[in-house]
Amino acid sequence: MRTLTVPPSPDEVAQAADEISHGALARVRVEPWPRGRSHHAYVLTTPGGEQFLFKVHRRPHPGRMRRFLHLAELLQAKHVPHPAVRWYDVEKRTLDVPYYIQDFISGEDAARSQSSLSFTDQHRVGEELGAGLRVMHRVEYVDTPTPWSTELDDRLRTRAAECRFLDALDQGSHETVIQHYEERRDALEGVERRLTHDDLNLANLLLQRRTDGWHFVAFLDFERARGRDPLLDLVRIESWTLPACPTMIGPFRDAYARVEDDASRRRAEIYEVYLLLAGIVWYRSNELPGIVWYRSNELPERERFCRDRLVEWLRSH
Repeated sequence: MRTLTVPPSPDEVAQAADEISHGALARVRVEPWPRGRSHHAYVLTTPGGEQFLFKVHRRPHPGRMRRFLHLAELLQAKHVPHPAVRWYDVEKRTLDVPYYIQDFISGEDAARSQSSLSFTDQHRVGEELGAGLRVMHRVEYVDTPTPWSTELDDRLRTRAAECRFLDALDQGSHETVIQHYEERRDALEGVERRLTHDDLNLANLLLQRRTDGWHFVAFLDFERARGRDPLLDLVRIESWTLPACPTMIGPFRDAYARVEDDASRRRAEIYEVYLLLAGIVWYRSNELPGIVWYRSNELPERERFCRDRLVEWLRSH
C-alpha cells in the first residue's frame, strides 16, 4: 500500500504556488477544498479574484501523475471541456510532495445540482454533455499496443473470477457470464482505441448556473481515463448515470450522434455485464489474496448497486 501524504499547511501551499508560478500566484488566499476525495485540495484566490485548485494526491504515484499531466496537455489541445492544468511539480522542487494546480471552475457537480434542474435545464445540459463527450471520444489515445479485444478478454475473465471469490457469482452464474461474452466477443475485433473517461458518474460532471439556467461546463477527475472503446463510456452513462435525469437522455443521444449497428449492439451487451463485474471488484473493501490490492471501500452503496444490478441481469439471462 502506498503511504498516505500529510496535507501541506496553507502557508506551504501558498509558498509553493508562488514559486512554481514564478510570482503569478503571489499573495494568494488559501482555503481548504473539502470535495477532493482522493486529493488534499485547496482553493487559491489571487488578489485580482482569479481562482485555481491546488491538488496533492493522498496516495502519490509519480508514474500515474506524469501520465495524467500528459493527458491534461492532450485534453487542452483537443478542446475537451475540463479544468486546465496550469502548473505542476512532480520533482518536489517546491514542496515535499508532488502536486498540480488547475483552473477552478465555479459551479456544482451534477450529483449535487440535479434536484435543481428544470425540464429545460435537463434538455440543455443533456445536449451540451453529448456534444462534449463526442469531442472527447474523437481523441485518439493508444496507451498500450495490446489490441482492445485482447485487453477486454483478459479483464472480463479476471473480473468474473474475482466476483466468484467475492461471492457475487457462483459456478452457474459464472458460466452464464462467460457464455454471454463468448457469443459476442467477435464484435470486439478491430475496435480502435479512443480517449475514454472511465468514471462518468454525476459527481464528475460539472454544471454551472447562469442567467438562463444550468449548463454543462466540464468533465472532472480524469485520473482513470484510458484509451479504450468509447462505447464503454456510453453504456455506463446511459444505463447508470443519466436515468437520474431522464429528460437529458434524448438530447444527449441526439448531440452525441452515436452510430448503432449490430456490432456495436453486441459490444454494448458485453459491456453491460462487464461494468457490473468491474464495479463490484473496484468498490470492494477487502483484499483479494494473490490477485491485486483494492482500495478501501469509500462508496459501499456503489458496490451494492452493482451487485443488485448483476442479480437482475442474471435473472433475465
